[in-house]
Amino acid sequence: MALKIRLEQLEDAEIRVIQEFQKERENIFKRLRELDENEGQQVKASGKPEYVSFNALASVSPETSGGEALTNERKVRKSRSSKKGRSGKMREEAIQILKNVSEPIRGAELQRMIEEKTGYKIANMTSFMKSVEKLDPRIRKPDRGLYEFVNDTANTEEPHQEMEQNENLPEENEAVTEQK
Repeated sequence: MALKIRLEQLEDAEIRVIQEFQKERENIFKRLRELDENEGQQVKASGKPEYVSFNALASVSPETSGGEALTNERKVRKSRSSKKGRSGKMREEAIQILKNVSEPIRGAELQRMIEEKTGYKIANMTSFMKSVEKLDPRIRKPDRGLYEFVNDTANTEEPHQEMEQNENLPEENEAVTEQK
């Protein structure tokens, strides 16, 4: 009997805590909406891309929620052109820096130089440099953490030619052993 009473007390306490969290969440979302409206007015005045709000949180009573995960408000940009332009500028700057340097340069140093010249931060240098390598095949990674610009494309094809030559070697060795 005492356990049954304690379970009921726990259930009541859970409902009160969930209600308090929902009230706090509603207050936070209310404040965020106010800030978004103020920011939206400033953005319209400055001509920057607008944001569209999706999946607003509906108030759900704790009895009906039953521990379900509540959805959060998400923001989706209408225009992505500014981000693509920014990363494009950063890639071009990386290529220019590598062209101007005669020897391989460390990734950390390259990242610092790009960030200084463009004013944008690179979150993941390896991923960024892979996109630069795809953009310009003359960009090479000769060793771990080093990047360089190769003036002629013949050097970038050498590893493929060596691999093809190595693949042909076992066949030639087999032919030599058959002749013996």
